[in-house]
Amino acid sequence: MFRTLTGRLIALLSLSVALAAILSWTFASRGMRAEIDEITTRSLSRKVGVIKEMLEIRGWRSGEDDTIPLEDLARWSRLLGTRITIIGGDGTVMADSSVTSRDERILDNHRDRPEISQALSAGYGTNKRYSETTNVPYFYYAQAFQMNGSKDPVVIRCSLPLAEYHGLLYNVRMNILRAMFLSGTAALIAGIIGVRRVTRPIRKLTEASRANSRTRLPYPSGGSLEIEELSRALRESTEAQERMMAELEDDRNQLQTVVQSAPCGLMLVSADGKIICANSALAPLLRDAPERLEGADADGALRSPELIDLIARGRAGEFRETNFESRYGAAERSYQARVLPAGQRETLLILNDITERRQIEEARKTFVADAGHELRTPLTSISVAAELLGEMTDSSAEARAPYIEEIMRQRGRMTALVDDLLLLSKLESGVPVSEARRFDLAEMARTCVNEAKKNPKSEQISWNTDIPETFDYSGRPEELRRTIANLLDNSVKYTYRRYAGKGGGSISVGLTVQDGSCLLTVRDNGIGIPREDAGRLFGRFERIERDRARDGGAGGYGLGLAIVKTAVESHGGQVTLRSEDGLTEFAISLPLPPAPS
Repeated sequence: MFRTLTGRLIALLSLSVALAAILSWTFASRGMRAEIDEITTRSLSRKVGVIKEMLEIRGWRSGEDDTIPLEDLARWSRLLGTRITIIGGDGTVMADSSVTSRDERILDNHRDRPEISQALSAGYGTNKRYSETTNVPYFYYAQAFQMNGSKDPVVIRCSLPLAEYHGLLYNVRMNILRAMFLSGTAALIAGIIGVRRVTRPIRKLTEASRANSRTRLPYPSGGSLEIEELSRALRESTEAQERMMAELEDDRNQLQTVVQSAPCGLMLVSADGKIICANSALAPLLRDAPERLEGADADGALRSPELIDLIARGRAGEFRETNFESRYGAAERSYQARVLPAGQRETLLILNDITERRQIEEARKTFVADAGHELRTPLTSISVAAELLGEMTDSSAEARAPYIEEIMRQRGRMTALVDDLLLLSKLESGVPVSEARRFDLAEMARTCVNEAKKNPKSEQISWNTDIPETFDYSGRPEELRRTIANLLDNSVKYTYRRYAGKGGGSISVGLTVQDGSCLLTVRDNGIGIPREDAGRLFGRFERIERDRARDGGAGGYGLGLAIVKTAVESHGGQVTLRSEDGLTEFAISLPLPPAPS
């Protein structure tokens, strides 16, 4: 209760009322006693005056106590409600309403009584004390008079039992206490109501401040001027905060968009090693989805020890770069990572997947080595033939003819190799060899088959074709022609390798529509392709012959199937290879072109 402003104000109000009551009661008690003393003194003084008048009317004189009517004195005492004592100037008690026998002289001399001494010296006196005559405490009032011309003074004393005095004081105090209690209670209730009315807008301000943007309550406009000013200030502050939060949310969304769309892996790590954000490019090296790792320890979220060490160095102020390989999945990947300072104490991890770059570099190195190797043989043959021709200055034309023919043949091989390399380079770079147009694919397939039949190695090979009369297709004819020609050339070459000089070889060519695609198949029963070599044959300079042997020096360079695969994929299709039970089949699936409008 005392932790709230309302509770503290109520407690302060209660304390103030209680303190005011205590102080008021203290001062009032003192004032009441003095006031009751004054009232009692005046009352007794009037009664003393009445008794004096009554005695004078009876003709009583000082020193003549036998003329005091004791019966009247007792009656006056009952009527006035006070004890009456008449004392001479020497202190002798001449009469007392509490003593009815005139012969009873047992009363002490009252000269030394305080009220009597004061009355004889000052005219009147008061005192509160215990009476030895009646064994009752009294409030005494005594006053000295000169009665009926007497020279000796006489003191008339009236006394009120202190029980009545205290009863009167008690009644007055209780009345005042009741009044103070009622007024204090009323003031406290009114104060509590006022405090609650004053603090109600503050509670509403608190509720409105705690509510979020979806359930935001309006700030109260009632209350005092200070509350209105506070409400207006909070409302303006909330609106400014909401605008700032909206801007921060937009900035955060933009940052998330930039981070998630970045081509490289990004991770922002706080000074205490917590992940602030990470994108999906880092997913292969994380133990959970990036969006679920915000706030997690970077060391526990990362799989790679290299990245953990790199981030630790970055947090220590050592910003560096490292390359490493990691295998989480089917293949090994190569990465380049570096850390940079971000913000005041944050660390930014940048991860680049350089696998393809390394593969391209390796492929380029391999290509240069393979191309140099393939060119070395014809160049060596041309160089040897040229040197021999240079030494045959006196030889006849017939003797030089074989060397000239060898030079021309090797030149043709080099020209074919360069043409294939240029074609493959254009296909891989996306540069079209020819413009796309509509043509008859069936006619092209039959033409390629007829040209393959003219190969001397095809003389003892049987051909089976399942090609429709026409097949309208839209594409780049030159690329598809080279594709079909290369497949047929391989089939003739490897079928002849198996059945050279004897019959039994066969090649089948089919063109049909299957599953909504154009399907071209070339099947032969040649030497076949080992299962372990099937996956690599579509690469550059890849052949079935592991020793790179040539069939009479006229073998291929291993670029034919690479051209086939690239040309087919450039048309949005795919090529598959199946070789089992002595049969080898290449199947080309091409998407059907839209019907002409």
